[in-house]
Amino acid sequence: MRVLAIETATQLGSVALWESGQLVASAEHQIPNAHGDQLWRLLERCLAEAGWQRGQLDRIGVGLGPGSFTGLRVGIAFAQGIALGLSLPLVGVGSLQALALSLSEHPEVPRAALVDARRGEVFAQLVSAAGEPLAAPLAAPYEGARQRLTELAGTEPLWVGEAASLIGALRAPGRALPHAAEVASLAAQLPAASAVEPQYVRPADAVKPALPSSPLCE
Repeated sequence: MRVLAIETATQLGSVALWESGQLVASAEHQIPNAHGDQLWRLLERCLAEAGWQRGQLDRIGVGLGPGSFTGLRVGIAFAQGIALGLSLPLVGVGSLQALALSLSEHPEVPRAALVDARRGEVFAQLVSAAGEPLAAPLAAPYEGARQRLTELAGTEPLWVGEAASLIGALRAPGRALPHAAEVASLAAQLPAASAVEPQYVRPADAVKPALPSSPLCE
């Protein structure tokens, strides 16, 4: 099975190609606010490196967050467009679950995958050593997040992701941010969905104001 995966939950945008349990090619960028411009370039670079044509893909995987609202919308729309255009199944993958998968050491210890949620919070998710989610993703204030996640895990978990430093935890040697390589690995195993929805976890920073009704509508 040949899988194309896209991950845009954070400032790191990435694309990966996966086949038969192996990473075939990957590319990434960290240009601010440029996921929309860069994804096609990353995809073409990966396809050229692998020697694949778009028509040879079997399914599409995409990271669902939590993370940047804009980044998630761009990545999911990009994945949906390719899946629709090529009539391929689309698989949504939790970005924190994928981040946790980047840590292969200490197989018996739960992992806590973390990304910076801004506004003094982290997005976090507990994932088992086998890669299965132990709880839904959550947003937690920096202060107290370490204790809260440890209590939920029942033990001190392994802290995965660069945001571990924000809660005073020692980061384990996994990836700093979610990457399409792990999204691809999970997308090859998970069932396709009729629709994928981003995991926002909390409301958007920009909230539509509650305006009085127009007198023209009365």
